[in-house]
Order: sequence, then structure tokens, then C-alpha cells
Amino acid sequence: MRCFNRDTITKCSRRSRDRRAAWRGFFARRRLSAAVRTALSSAGIVAIVLAVASAVAAADPIEAGGWNYTDNGPLVWNQNFPDQCGSGSRQSPFNIVSADATRAKLPKLKFHYNHPITFLDHDDQISIDHGDGNYITIGKTRYDLKSIHQHTPAEYTVDDGTPYPMEFHLVHKSAAGQIAVVGVLVESGKADKGIIEPPSSAEPYTVDIDPRDLLPADRSYWRFNGSLTTPTASGVPSPPDCAEGVLWTEMREPIELSPDQIAAFKDSNNAVWGTTNIARPVQPANGRFILIPASAGANSDR
Repeated sequence: MRCFNRDTITKCSRRSRDRRAAWRGFFARRRLSAAVRTALSSAGIVAIVLAVASAVAAADPIEAGGWNYTDNGPLVWNQNFPDQCGSGSRQSPFNIVSADATRAKLPKLKFHYNHPITFLDHDDQISIDHGDGNYITIGKTRYDLKSIHQHTPAEYTVDDGTPYPMEFHLVHKSAAGQIAVVGVLVESGKADKGIIEPPSSAEPYTVDIDPRDLLPADRSYWRFNGSLTTPTASGVPSPPDCAEGVLWTEMREPIELSPDQIAAFKDSNNAVWGTTNIARPVQPANGRFILIPASAGANSDR
């Protein structure tokens, strides 16, 4: 069954939970916690444990790359991952100065989000079961939705203001390999019905979402060049995260999530990372151009 209209969301949510149960075993096998490694460290099986841990690390960007949001966090990524995060002049995020935005004739942005999805293992931003058929077009170029993840607090700031409590990044990729990210700022308010089933500290790796409801009603946006906002591991297919050349669309109006919904995402972040602060600090803007559509007709629609 495919989820092409909102009347089927409940059924789709059940279907998503079935898929999540099937994937849960896979992710359990992928992750071998430090506590388990310690418990199994007897002389007779230590070699097996090391071999298994090595295989898990090879599949897990967090362990393989050695980065996190605590002891090897964003403040040292530029030094520890200089080829990915420490060079270049178009790193993300940065502070958006709205008065510096320039009106320009931009190709029209259109969202083609057709049905709810489940995204899994969002802690290390691996995209599995992201929902084929959801995509955007910028002009004549199609960018397929590859993953959704959140940051708490928000990574981009506006006019040097206090960061919003949360931000979604919807990551898309064209057939030619161009990455286009749509950023959506989140403020505390009423509940968002697009969060069909939020994560939790007990099950932080899976979220049921309707991406159609993760977009503000006002589709005005800022457009600029930037990078992705985390390092990645050696051996992970290119481009490395933090690499530049990413086409960014940051929505100018935030959406609302309830305090409970925001807390659920924070709890899941804490369960995975050991901290609720999973945001890279703002990077130098270096005078980059920030563009807004010259006319309302260039704004996005559904």
C-alpha cells in the first residue's frame, strides 16, 4: 500500500512500524556498545570481539570517523578533519543577515512530497527507507529526498539572534550528484501533525514523518552556497560531509512543534550522542551571497 493521501496516514504509520521492527534487528547488529565490549572482554573471545567491533566501525560513520558532539565535537572538527571541515570559504552553518539578502531571478522551487515516510538511524544520518517518490525541483532539475535529520538547537542563526530550539535538514540529491538541502527552522508552539510518531530515548533511531507538514505555509526562502555540517569517516563514499558545493535553501519562516515534540527529539539526541546539543557552531560567512527570489512567482509551491 502506498501513502498518497492523508486518509491513509494511520495505516501507513502501522506499515512504518512493521518496517521499523524489521530494521531494528539490523541496527542492533550494527551497533556494539562499549558496555557490551567490556562485558565480553575475556581472553577466550577478545579477538572475536575486536574483529566484530572493527566490522561495526567500518559500517558506522560515527565510530569510524571518531567524531561526535562531545569530546571530539564541532569545536575541533576544523582541526581534526581539515580536508573536510577546515578548508574552504563556504562552510555551513553561518549567521544569515537578512538585510544583506539580494533579490535575484531564481529558478522556481517546487516541493513534490507525496506521502509519509519513515527515516531510520538518523543519529548518524544514514538514509534508509526514506520514501521513494518524494522530491523537489529547482528549475528543471529534480532532487530526490535522501534523508531527513534534525539538529538541536538550530544550526543557522538569523540576524545574530538566539538560535531556534531545533532545525530540520531535508537532504536531496540530483541524478548528477548535486546535493540540495532544505533547512527548516523550528520554534516552540502548537503540535505539528507531520510528526506522526516521534523518536524517544528508548527508540531513538526511528521516526515516522509526513514531510508535507514539515514546511511553513509561507514558502519564502534564502538561497546560498554552503556545505553539509558534519564530518564523515574515511572510506565512506564521497562527497564527505562538510564538503562544500551544497545548494542550500533555508526557509525564512519557522514551523512550530509542541514543547513535547521538541523534547522527544532532544531526548533521542541525548540517548544517541550523550548530549542534546548536536549543532555545529556558526562558521564565517566570508561575504557569501544570500539570494531571495526577485518576485513572488519564484517562491516555492507544493
